[in-house]
Amino acid sequence: MQAPHYYVYIFGDNPREDVEIGIAGDLQKHMAEFKLPQPNQNKVAAKAKLVYYEHYQAPEEAQTREQQLKGGGLDSTFNLIESMNPNWLDLSDTLSDQL
Repeated sequence: MQAPHYYVYIFGDNPREDVEIGIAGDLQKHMAEFKLPQPNQNKVAAKAKLVYYEHYQAPEEAQTREQQLKGGGLDSTFNLIESMNPNWLDLSDTLSDQL
């Protein structure tokens, strides 16, 4: 049986603009659903790219990390993204490497 996967993710489009931080068990599926057109969709979702993610096997660890990111302020979130992904590239094609 395969170990569970939990991802803390950051979706964004352009550097230093709005981002979406969350948790997903199946990040590929969540990304596909997130990008589906929805009424009143915010601008992040409309052009979202996976710009940062971390993998966890314990849901509690993922939840704690999500809360840290959400509570850290936008500057620290932007700095984290730019430390690992300075060009804000879409990292969704790297997900299969993590499974």
